[in-house]
Amino acid sequence: MSRATLTINSRNYGAWSLRGWLLVKLSGLEFDEILVPLENPDSRAELLLLSPSILVPCLDHEGARIWDTLTIAEYLNEVRPDAGLLPADRIARAHCRSICGECTRDSTPCAPRCR
Repeated sequence: MSRATLTINSRNYGAWSLRGWLLVKLSGLEFDEILVPLENPDSRAELLLLSPSILVPCLDHEGARIWDTLTIAEYLNEVRPDAGLLPADRIARAHCRSICGECTRDSTPCAPRCR
């Protein structure tokens, strides 16, 4: 399996970047980390090449480019199933996805408690 590249803004100040970084670390996938400072105006053009939404984290691996944290988790669960990032049981996995969905939507009561 080839080495991945994870582009983030900061593990200290970027909560979503930290989540993406933790997912890749927990999966055991070997990766290189690229830090792109979001406060730098030149970074916008660089990030636009990685993700249409100009968001990080962004994972590049074997031709796949994924820039959504939950989608990164799903992808890593497929390429590294033994890491156990998501439950093996389909019902437990569906429940996990429902909770994750609530935590990432600003319109749900759960969102402020998850951030």
